[in-house]
Amino acid sequence: MRIESLSTRSVTIAIFSMIAVVAIVLSLFAGSYFRQSALNAQMNSLSRVIEVAAQEMLKEVRSHSLDLGMKLAHSKKIVQAARTSAATGQDAELVALLDDPFITGFVGFSHINLVKLRVFSLELEHISESSMGIQGIEARLPRYLHDIISQRDSKDRFKAVDALWLSEEGPLFSVVVSLGGLRSVGYLEVIIDPVFNLPDIGKITQTPVSIYEMTGEQINAGAPVLDDEYLPVEYVLHTSDGIPAFRIVGLEDVAKLSKEMMQTQVITISAFLALSFCTLLLALWLFNRFMVSPLSIMAVNMREMAKGRLDLAVSSKGLSEFHVLADTFNAMADQVRMRTNDLERLLDLDDSAILCFDQDREMVFFNKTASSLFGYSNDELNDLDMTDLFTGDVPAQLEQTGPEGNAVDKLHALLGCRHQDGSEFKCDAVINSLDVMGQRGHAIALNTVTGDEHILSKLSEQRLDAVEHSLSSLLEFASSNPSLMLGLGNIADLSTANVEAATEKALIREQAVSVMNLALACWEREVGKSKLDLAEESRLWPVYIDKSTPTTRTLDKYLNLDICPKNPRSKRVVDTAEFVLREVGDKSSSACQELQTNLDSFRKRVSGVRKQTTKPV
Repeated sequence: MRIESLSTRSVTIAIFSMIAVVAIVLSLFAGSYFRQSALNAQMNSLSRVIEVAAQEMLKEVRSHSLDLGMKLAHSKKIVQAARTSAATGQDAELVALLDDPFITGFVGFSHINLVKLRVFSLELEHISESSMGIQGIEARLPRYLHDIISQRDSKDRFKAVDALWLSEEGPLFSVVVSLGGLRSVGYLEVIIDPVFNLPDIGKITQTPVSIYEMTGEQINAGAPVLDDEYLPVEYVLHTSDGIPAFRIVGLEDVAKLSKEMMQTQVITISAFLALSFCTLLLALWLFNRFMVSPLSIMAVNMREMAKGRLDLAVSSKGLSEFHVLADTFNAMADQVRMRTNDLERLLDLDDSAILCFDQDREMVFFNKTASSLFGYSNDELNDLDMTDLFTGDVPAQLEQTGPEGNAVDKLHALLGCRHQDGSEFKCDAVINSLDVMGQRGHAIALNTVTGDEHILSKLSEQRLDAVEHSLSSLLEFASSNPSLMLGLGNIADLSTANVEAATEKALIREQAVSVMNLALACWEREVGKSKLDLAEESRLWPVYIDKSTPTTRTLDKYLNLDICPKNPRSKRVVDTAEFVLREVGDKSSSACQELQTNLDSFRKRVSGVRKQTTKPV
């Protein structure tokens, strides 16, 4: 695609559309990044929640274990049995008392899973333990608890101590209380299995929780299986001495979380896109208001000026660059207008009738004196050629009158002229050959002043020499700016540089003759009137009086391909065909349909030629 085919408006819209697309893509990317960030934040948050819930669970276990331990530690029977067992080594009674909570139960048994009761001396030596409950654990106090109790001051020896520790059978939770109160005889250890209480973490977090041993085996049966519906958040619960005990996986409902995030994402992205869209609209309005619109108005004015309306001026309202451009163009147009007016004024003020013809003897230029001399209007004179205005063959005279048979460039002769009313008259003329748009043309100066013939011929030669340079300059200027020189007809069509356009114009000429013949045939057959009636009633074709006989010389040219103007007036041809179709009563006849078909084809061809020959401003 060529850059010349793009307008400022389309380029501006394309740029802002690209910005909008980039904004949308970035919004979607930001939304995806936001979702991942939200999931990460949710995972970190849920991990902290699980940690707090695990500590809260241990706190509940500690509370219930301490209640049981304090109740048993103040039992006189257990205290007395512990003294007896420490003194005699007989622990049967003590074992029976320690087994009683397993058999009869205790307050809060539904909140904790009691797995063992053990009694130690004040020196932390193992005295006895319950026969019921978990088996296989080492008969000594856990090292973590042993170190704490052995290292604390005597004033703290009555305080309870608890810890989560790792045994041979797995993680256990123990609470050690003083046995016997102020008169302590030893220590009572209450051992709880924390697995029973771990599901409480899910109740606290209100999310499904899966609990695994550090070996990877799942502990709690019936927990949700990991799949795409849940977001796993992992937390490792350590023992009191820092050894990993359990792996707790909280399962966040991704669908619920995604729904909330999607809602937030839609709101934020919609707000961003709405703001971006409003910003783009404002930017487009500003560009259109201060750049595109002034440029479009400037282009329209320039195009009208290029068509010959030199009285117009390009609006300079706009940004600084457009203001400078408009002022520069207006200054250039003023110079063109002054030069054109000076050249045309020079030719119009001359007393001679000046006419210029191209190589095909068609009219290229004429001044006001020529129009008055021959009695034609400007439009009528544009349709005529050399043979319509003169009785003799003017170019042949130049070729035949040279010395030794050579053609001359300038000739003084008495030419026979035809008036619009058909009358003929003689006029002294100076004929000069000159270049007309790269072709050999002829300029003719007719003397309209009466007097001495020799003197007048000399004056004609002098005047023609004076205006020859101006006429050549005018023609040269018109070749570069044909639309600025309305009096010179369609100068651009004289150029043979564009062979394809010239071929197309030849087809236009042939089709114009065809449409005119079809229109005349339809007029005579369907309306029953003559060619002269068509010229008079349509008021599109001039009627001439030749020796008291009305003729249609211009219309006749459009009916014969050999004498049809090289650049026929397509609008007049279309108007004539449309006039005939309006006047015909029966439009369904074969003649009317054939005329309509050829007229439509002619319109399309003319429109195509105009698109090819129109140059952007």
